[in-house]
Order: sequence, then C-alpha cells, then structure tokens
Amino acid sequence: PKIRFSGVGTEKVEAAAHAVFGPARIARMDSDTMRSAEDYEDTLGKFKRGDIDILIGTQMIAKGLHFPDVTLVGVINADASLAMPDFRAEERTFQLLTQVAGRAGRGSVRGEVLIQTSKPENETILCAAEQDFEGFVEYDMEAREVMKYPPFSHLILVHFRGEDDTEGRVFASGFTDDLQRVAGEGVRIQGPFPAPIDRIKGKYRFMTMIFGEKLGVVRRYLRHMVLHGGRPDGVEVF
Repeated sequence: PKIRFSGVGTEKVEAAAHAVFGPARIARMDSDTMRSAEDYEDTLGKFKRGDIDILIGTQMIAKGLHFPDVTLVGVINADASLAMPDFRAEERTFQLLTQVAGRAGRGSVRGEVLIQTSKPENETILCAAEQDFEGFVEYDMEAREVMKYPPFSHLILVHFRGEDDTEGRVFASGFTDDLQRVAGEGVRIQGPFPAPIDRIKGKYRFMTMIFGEKLGVVRRYLRHMVLHGGRPDGVEVF
C-alpha cells in the first residue's frame, strides 16, 4: 500500500536544472505553462533570441522547431512510451526520439543528443540512437507480421463509453459476443478491456479490437449496430 507511481515531470526536471545550472535562464513548456498560442510563441521567441538558455518541455517541443544555436538535446525516461498498450508504441517512440534528436546541431556547430533509458538494449532505442531507419523498419515489421498487426492485417477498434462502470462493461461484453458470432474464419477479436485511460470526464471507457485480413462482414455489422442498434441510456459506442 505504500507503493505509489511517481513520474519525472517537467516541474521536477526544471527544479533539478535550477539546482545544477544556477545562473542559467530556464523556461518550461507544458500544458500548465502554455495556456494560449501567445504563451507558446512568446517562449519560443525568447528561446530563439537567446533570452532563454535551457528549454524544458513535453513532446510539444520535439517537432518542427528550427533553432540553429541548439547544440544539446536531452530526453528523460525515453522508454516510457514503449509501455503503452498499442502496437504502434515502438514506432511512435522511434519517431519521437528521432524528431527530438533533430532539434540539435541544425546550425554550424555539431549537435549532441543524450537519451536516458532503463532499456539501453531495446532495439527501438538503439535504432533511434543510430538514426537507423531501415533497421527499425525491419525489426518492427518482423514483430507485426508474427502478431498479424497492420500492415499484415486490418484492424478495427471499437470504443465504449458510459457513466456507469458496470453497465458499460456489461454492454461492451454483450456487444463483443455478438461480434464473435458474426466474425468469420481468420478474424481475431480481443476484449472488451479497459482503455489505457479508463475514465475521462466521469465516463468509463472500454475497448474491443478486431483483427483480420477480410473484415467486410464485421464492418457492415458494426455500422448497423453503431447507427441503429439499441443500447442503454448513457452508453456510447463508436
């Protein structure tokens, strides 16, 4: 009961940076500090002009920014996204790491990238560190082919959402059982199970995954059930 999850959030990183790099001018960009487009533009403008020495942020600073004077990029807890229950987790981790690495060394001075990870032997981390795109594709496609994930099959994800946990779970189970009855050979159905974020704005969320090379029959049945099927008040399916 004393074990609690504690992430390394941007505020903690900012506090550590102030302790280590005392005189440095440090700014933080995350959902708490960036309340408007003006905040975003103001902070990036100061960083570009050199009024900020160290910029700490979430994924919002990983993409599409061109600052020739940036020579060092650090990634904290780089493997966190690998644990997401999504077959694209490896792809998205590789994509994010290569994108953020591209923020360093865009000018005349060569850049350096430091990646902190508890899985330095992970193939995705290694390929990202080496910028080995072909190696990553070969690695990821091999795993997807074995598991019959896209692009080696089609995938349909059905979402269920309801204000009552039990009611939503029971409806999702019955809906999935109906899908099992109409699914033909070669169709694999998993679920229902709680969504990665199982409750948002007071509504409980469940998911069912459908895999197969030919999902025409299932797709037509789903369309009919989503548009015309009965469901309890307060329960949504999409």
